Amino acid sequence: MKFIHHSKAAVLQEIEDEVTFFTVPKLVSINCMLYQKDKSSIDSKIKTLEYSPLLVVRSSAADEDGSVSSSAGEYDSFLNIPFNCPEKITESIDNVISSYEEKRPLSEQDEVIIQQMVENTTMSGVIFTHDLNTGAPYYVINYDDQSGLTDTVTSGAGEYSNRTLFIHRGSTEEIRSDRFTKLLQAVKELELIMESEFLDIEFAIGRDLKPYLLQVRAITTQANWNRAITKRIDETLLKMQSFVVDRFTRSSNAHGQTTILGQMPDWNPIEMIGRAPRALAASLYQTLITDLAWSRAREEMGYTVPVGQPLMVMLAGQPFIDVQLSFHSFLPKTLSPNIASKLVDHWINQLKKSPELHDKVEFDVAVTTFSFDMDDKIECLIGDILTGHEKQEFKQAHLAQALRLIKGEDSGSLGNALENIKTLKARQTSLAKNDGGINITYLHTMISDCITFGTVPFSILARHGFIAKTILLSLCHIGILTKNEVDQFQTTIRTVASDLVSDMRRLQLGEITNDNFMLRFGHLRPGTYDILSLRYDQMGEVLSNAEYPNTEISLEPFRLPQKKLDKIDKLLLDSGFEDFKAGDLLVYMRDATVAREYGKFVFTRSVSDILELIAEFSCENGLSRDEISHVPLNSILEVLSSSGEIGIEERLRDLSDSGKVKHQISSAIRLPQLLVDQSDIHVVPFRVSHPNFITTKAVTGKCLMLTSDMKEVSLEGKIVLIEGADPGFDWIFSQNIIGLITKYGGANSHMAIRSAEFDIPAAIGCGEQRFDRLVQSNNIHIDCSAGLINPLN
Repeated sequence: MKFIHHSKAAVLQEIEDEVTFFTVPKLVSINCMLYQKDKSSIDSKIKTLEYSPLLVVRSSAADEDGSVSSSAGEYDSFLNIPFNCPEKITESIDNVISSYEEKRPLSEQDEVIIQQMVENTTMSGVIFTHDLNTGAPYYVINYDDQSGLTDTVTSGAGEYSNRTLFIHRGSTEEIRSDRFTKLLQAVKELELIMESEFLDIEFAIGRDLKPYLLQVRAITTQANWNRAITKRIDETLLKMQSFVVDRFTRSSNAHGQTTILGQMPDWNPIEMIGRAPRALAASLYQTLITDLAWSRAREEMGYTVPVGQPLMVMLAGQPFIDVQLSFHSFLPKTLSPNIASKLVDHWINQLKKSPELHDKVEFDVAVTTFSFDMDDKIECLIGDILTGHEKQEFKQAHLAQALRLIKGEDSGSLGNALENIKTLKARQTSLAKNDGGINITYLHTMISDCITFGTVPFSILARHGFIAKTILLSLCHIGILTKNEVDQFQTTIRTVASDLVSDMRRLQLGEITNDNFMLRFGHLRPGTYDILSLRYDQMGEVLSNAEYPNTEISLEPFRLPQKKLDKIDKLLLDSGFEDFKAGDLLVYMRDATVAREYGKFVFTRSVSDILELIAEFSCENGLSRDEISHVPLNSILEVLSSSGEIGIEERLRDLSDSGKVKHQISSAIRLPQLLVDQSDIHVVPFRVSHPNFITTKAVTGKCLMLTSDMKEVSLEGKIVLIEGADPGFDWIFSQNIIGLITKYGGANSHMAIRSAEFDIPAAIGCGEQRFDRLVQSNNIHIDCSAGLINPLN
């Protein structure tokens, strides 16, 4: 980089007259040692600046902008210093110098910048000309376009410092915003002047969209980049664009004209397998759930489903749900195709208009089941898209379906699904008792059993859980139940998670043996589909850190006043639920929640056993868990069922090496959480997500980021942060945590249910940018009632 050995001040002064698109605010630099000898010398320096109402006094330390290391952000800067106030200027300079001396002795090259303050900004921030972590070819713009301040991004202060835009370097023509077009035009010129494409730039944008250059330095993380990987990103994006264009335009035998691809709608795969999962985890999730099980379950429940189409697609190794197929599959099969197509098109358009609802589509975008406030939902989420007669047909179709499902008169009933889950549990035990233990020849059988008796019935149970939650909330919405009564009802439901916490307490007290505990719960792992994530019976240290009260909490049974029960009885009768009372409805809502969690508990044992079987097989053939994690499931099955010119170990290792490279590329590629058209592949906004808050409590406490490989850790009195809402983290509820925050997760996700059950204040699904900021905090305040999360450093 040109001027690589210059100070921050010298670089700005050198390029001030060379840049034509950027404006460099006028500045002077003060040598710190000379200043300390004669402070009056600054008067003449400042007089060389054109008058500006306000100044900024900024650091320009000798060790601040190196080529391989940086002290960026370590030293103080001061904004809004009055031009005509020498005392304030001197005080600010002294404070900047003090921040140098707190770290190390003053250097002869240390300087302080005094610069005209850029006022009336519409946007400010930092832009990296390549991805800081991977070197991927993106312009990464972290910006604040709300506060009008110029330091919120660099300081990390304020909720508006969290907006990030990724722009593929080869696709800047896709930018539709004038302000970003002008900014990138200025940045490209600066790259030429600096003779480098690896720059860290601090900028501001004026009301006339004029870009101001506040600072430029070299990106110092280049030594960590794999340039061979990043060079393949362009080719991968080109292939992905062709696939996406076809997906948006082709006829998919689904209702509606087009689709959206999202990471969080429906089965929200990013929550379960992550943004860029390894090949084995992704393929296992596809095989067990999104290829076939999802549609078979909905068909059994009376929904209309597109035939033979997988719900999830992989874009450069990243999972996305086809939202058109999802909306299609939430419509009763008795509904006329004309109405169905209108609804799918309308909901797709609404999601395009409000992409921030991508993780709340079943609550705030689409109407997917009957509820007692359905008329209000139809008016709010459908409006005049349907005629009055069509709205009535839509409501009646959902009502008729709900009657059959709730009263158990359908093949997709709770009872039938639970019977299949019991069958799976029995077959798991049968396989485990085979002489010599389970061997790799059982893999096909285990996968088939898991789908037929596990994920298909679990999908049904999960849908019942959603129906129950929707009906419960509707009773609150129409004023029969209070919010407090809804919370009380949820906290009195005892699921398998309650049993887990209870047995962990009994284990510590010596009331049950470790073998007995692990026999029931040992299969659980924080990353359900991740072969690298250890099971409970492989990481007993975690369980030994739990602390419990001397007595178990006894739950009072949930009771409603007779007047409210009578109101629910009348509501049920008016809706067509003959011979079905309020007590029956409460039982259904409780049973649906319990059954959903039990079904997940049982089928994840099969998933866990499948992974352990694969791990054992790979070990026998000389591959580690890490290596086999890059091999897709279908390739493992093919190796088992066909011979080749080379041995099994060599075949698997070749597949692993190829998969590892693909995963590195996938991890480096940035895609939005919602793809609306092909340009979203190249211009990727990361929005600040609004979390789903659980309970109405407020809590403040120390926070701890928890990963699946953490073993000896105490969570007592902590606010815990985890990425996804994975059931393998259920053990955290045994350690008296005071709050929970997840990066991903929806209002009806696993951890949302758990938090409600244990009455723990939680913020589920904060989004990538906000979560990453919270992880850096020492303490966090959560106010669920107000919908606030504040980091307290």
